Formats: sequence, C-alpha cells, structure tokens
Amino acid sequence: MEILKVEMPSVYDGIQREMPDVSEWEGFHFGGSVMGSSGRRLGRVVHPVKKPLRAGQSGSAILLPTNDKIQSSAADDECRDDDYISVCRPAHLAQNKFVSLLLNEAKQRQGGSGETNLRYGEEVIAIEEIDPESQSQPIISIKTSHGQTYQTRYLIAADGVHSFARRSFGIPMMGQNTMQNLINVHFRTNSHLSKMLMKDSDQAMLHFVYNSQLVGAFVCHDGRKGEWVLQIPFFPPYQTMDDFSIGKVREQVWAGLGLGMDSNEANECDFDVLSIRPWTMSSLVAQSYVNKSNNMVLVGDAAHAFPPAGGFGMNTGLQDSHNLAWRLALLLRSSNHHMASSVLTKYESDRKPIATQNAALSVRNYNRTLRIAKACYLDAQHPALLTTVLGSPPMSLLPLETRQVMFRRLVRVAMMPLASLTSLNSSLHANHIERNVQSILESGGSLPLVFPKYEIGFSYEHGAHSKKEDASNDTKGYCPRMRVGHRLPHTILEVWNSSISHARDGWSVLETTSHEAEDPSDSLFITLTDISSQLRKVLSYDTPVFTLLVLGALPASSLTSMRQAIDKVSNKMNTPLIMANILPEAPSDEDNVSENNITLIDSQRVIWKLMSEESSDTADNPCNAMVIVRPDGHISSAEFVEKGTISTAVEKIISKGLESAV
Repeated sequence: MEILKVEMPSVYDGIQREMPDVSEWEGFHFGGSVMGSSGRRLGRVVHPVKKPLRAGQSGSAILLPTNDKIQSSAADDECRDDDYISVCRPAHLAQNKFVSLLLNEAKQRQGGSGETNLRYGEEVIAIEEIDPESQSQPIISIKTSHGQTYQTRYLIAADGVHSFARRSFGIPMMGQNTMQNLINVHFRTNSHLSKMLMKDSDQAMLHFVYNSQLVGAFVCHDGRKGEWVLQIPFFPPYQTMDDFSIGKVREQVWAGLGLGMDSNEANECDFDVLSIRPWTMSSLVAQSYVNKSNNMVLVGDAAHAFPPAGGFGMNTGLQDSHNLAWRLALLLRSSNHHMASSVLTKYESDRKPIATQNAALSVRNYNRTLRIAKACYLDAQHPALLTTVLGSPPMSLLPLETRQVMFRRLVRVAMMPLASLTSLNSSLHANHIERNVQSILESGGSLPLVFPKYEIGFSYEHGAHSKKEDASNDTKGYCPRMRVGHRLPHTILEVWNSSISHARDGWSVLETTSHEAEDPSDSLFITLTDISSQLRKVLSYDTPVFTLLVLGALPASSLTSMRQAIDKVSNKMNTPLIMANILPEAPSDEDNVSENNITLIDSQRVIWKLMSEESSDTADNPCNAMVIVRPDGHISSAEFVEKGTISTAVEKIISKGLESAV
C-alpha cells in the first residue's frame, strides 16, 4: 500500500474506495459451516488490521470467545502518527478488482496520443535474441498472437508462474512443484443470501469449514456484494473434473454455507457459479532472475510462486517491480552496456532472498492450516498415503476406474464423523475437536494475516536472510531501523516554509489530524518513507532520483563545496541526486536556509536516535550524519560525519552509497 500511495495514488485511492469495511475481513472462522447458526463454531480469531501497526506491535491474531460478538481488531486508544510504523494500514481487495484498477492506471498513463502501446490480452508466442553487428548487447525480438513483432533492449517477464519468457531462456524453478491440487470455485450470492451471510457474528475473510460433505476454505472477498471463492482439495487422478460438476459443486457450497437446499431459508437464497478451475499450489523460486545476456528479467509470479496463505504473492511482485523500475530507468539513460550486468544482478541479489524467505513463510502458513485440519482428525498425509498405495502394485494393477471408486468411498468414510460439526447439539466427538482447535488457537497457532517484520521490516542487508527463521517469530513486531538495506522508517517531519515554495503537490502528506497545521499554507507534515519518490514529484524530475539526507546544521561555507561534490558524482554516474537537510528544530534565521535547499524538521530527533542505535559512535550531539537513500526508499549508506569534515567527506560518502546501490 505504501508503494501504491506514493507511486500510483489513483490506484491507492481506488483500493480504499473499493475494498469492504475492515469489520468484514479482520477475522478468520473455523467450524462446521460459514453460518454459525447452522453448525459448531470451533474458533474465531481477529487480526490487528483496523489501524496501522505501532512500533513493536505483534501481528498475532486474538482468539475470541466462541459465543461473543466479534470485537474490533484494535483498541480505540488514540495514537499519534509517530507511534505507527507505516502511514498505511493493511488492505483487502479481490485480485480481479485490483487488476482492473491497474489496467485503468496503465490506460491513463498512455496519455492522449492516438496510438497506444498497451497490448492487453495479447499473448507472446515466440522470443529470440538477435546479435547485432556492432559490439552492443543483443536485442530481444518477440512475436505475439496477433502477428505483431517487437524488438527491445530489455524484456520484463511478468507473465505468471507458467512464464513463457522464463522457459524460453531455460531458467528453471526451484522448490516444491506440487504441494496440493485444489479446485477454485468463484461464486456470487444474491442479495438475500448475502444479507444472511453477513450477520455480524459470521463476518470473516476466511472460513475454514469441516463437515461430512465438504472440507474447504471459503474466501469472502466482498460479502455485501456477494463475491466469494471456495477452495476444495483435489486428488487427481483418483478424482476428476467430473467430481466437480456444477451440480456437485453447488451441493458442496450449500453444505459449506450451512443452508440445506431444501430448507425454507434457501427458497429466497441463491448464488451463481462463475467459474470452476483446478490449480496447483507450489512453493517455487526461479534459479536466476536474469538471463545470460542481462536483457531479460523476471518479475512477480514469473520469478516465484507461493501458497496463498498469508497473501505474499501479489505483494512480493509489487516489491519486485518497485526495485526494478528505477534500475531500468538508469540503464536506459546510460550508454554503458556493461552496466546492465551489475545493475540487474543487484536486482536479483536484492529480491531473490526476499522471495525465498516469503516462500518458506508461506509454506509455514499452509502447514498451520493443516494443523487445524489435523485437530479435526483430518491428516493431510492420509490422502497422500492412499494415493501412493493405489498407485503401487498390486493395487495399480486394477483398472483406474475401480481405484477411483475406492478412493471416493474411503474419503467419504473418513469425512463421516465430521457430521457432528453440523449439529448444534453437544457430542463427545464435536466437543473433543473443539477443544483441540481452541488449544491451537490459544497458543497462537492460527494462520496470521499480518507479518510486520516481513511486510514492513524486509531489508536488502547482506546476510540478513541466511539464518533459518523460527516459526514462532513470524508475527513478531517491527521496530524502525536506520540501517543499510532497510527501508527508511515512517518518521514524521515538517517541511520548512522555504521548502514549500518548490511545490505543495508530491509530498506524502499525513491523512490524520495529529500533525495538521492551523494554517495549511504555513507548513506540511510528511512521512520520511519514500522520500526519494516524494522529492522526484515535488521537483518535477522525469527520472528516479537518489536522496542525500544531511542531518544537522550546515555551515554556509560548506554548501557550495557540497553541491559541487554532489554534481560531480551525479554527473559521473549519470544519476540524479537531491540533497535534503534535516534539522532538529526550525532555523532561527530563515535567511540561513537556502531557497534551493529542501529543509525538513525532525523536532523529536527520531532519526538521530535511530542512527545512534545502529552506530558505535555514542555522540550525544545531534551533529552531522549523512544518509544516501535509493529511489525505492531503501538506505544504501548511513554514517556519522565529524564536525567540520562534512564538505570533504561528502564526495566519498555519495560515491560509496551510489555504487553500493547499483
């Protein structure tokens, strides 16, 4: 959301406008049916998504009393913007709606010209590299299903987990190729059924349902508009798509929702099945993100595929794009063809460890759901063992049709005891299952929804992802850092008056009121996060920029030499660099603040404190420090500078910061 807020504000606004109210998706339910009035509710948890998270706040879910109305996911105590780790809170929107927002954004960015470069729905069917006669890099030629041929210096392969581009360049995927086969049922409920399903006690994003007719997970994308998805385990070849005909699927949906097709309530309720599709859950990361010629690069699902538990697929893909976009912009500005190798290799070294980390996390999340199923006496190893037995001699000598019948009957027998969960009457079996599930949820074993240290605290720090993560720390809170590789923290700064003369548009202005000025023309309060993107917009640059943050007052005598050093390194590397001065308090004499200088006020001295925590330098005096910030908001260099040496140290520090980034 932070990326979208600063880079694509219209998409960000669209998500805020389109997504359902947080009360509809902050919870996960476990039970015999979606409707709690129709079956045993085994457990309900609620996640901290109502507000942005506070520093150090865990993302763990809270177990609610089974019979109580769902409570808010966050306390009603008021927090200042400074207390949060992000200017944004989590969001939930169906992928098809998000894709529609992105497509509209792409069309808007085409401008008013008659010819469009957007080829939505046009498939690439052939890719080849053409060696030019000169010594420059090869050109990639692509042919599409519409008979068009295009040539390009660089190809971004964002064509999904079955990426044609990745396969064309012979890049394999590494990991678990088939973790589970599933059937994905997209259905839409009518208004009467939607109203019944959206009772306060039944509202949740995920409903894990266990009964004698269905074991599956309902995903409520927008309950009031009737948008639902049901995911059902699928075991080919002993199950086929004939087992999931529209008639059979409708019976399973009714059984899972908790409404019998012959009940009086069902007379006015109905739903439309929009699609029934099989898919394979995998945990895969590409062996390489870049081809041998350094002119094709993988992004999103083409580079990685995760189990959906935790929702890391789309978010990781957006981070990929954010990391890659500014690198490609630098390459297209440069005439140095050898630069492509280092720049794109750096993209891979940044993003591949993150994908590997998120893949492992998603697998742990999937295993958390299996633990709940096991508490209902449904062990995922049993179907796997059964399929192995049926596929081995002597059982494999039987006709496939016979083995399919055997498999279906054995699955029905295994699910029969779950009938106790569709009754509101007490039974020893149902009570025992409920105690099992409650025990897991009480110990924090539920599937989380918020992962602060992964979603906000991810970093490109060398060696940060080498150690194996402890599953018990997956929802650990995030505390801001001013460390190389990390994102700039969400720190509240005031834009000093003389800096506002540049422009008011482009700043990531706070949306809450705790830092509003009495007179909006006097001052602005912004977040430090993504400062490079903000300055790019404020100063109307048409290319990504780096930022040099200088902490502490600057003597007038140093400004000229500093600007000369900045220009020298910037021109040498053909990389725009903007300087911003951060002061602990407003200048006493505004004449000492150059009109051409961006001045930001950190009245709480938060950045100095964070810098001191990362440095062996125990200087209490908030003098000078220099921080180089990449276009994507990550820190590439951060160090203290002795008083009086800043003008001589600046060139070395800038060069070090830019070179480490690219």
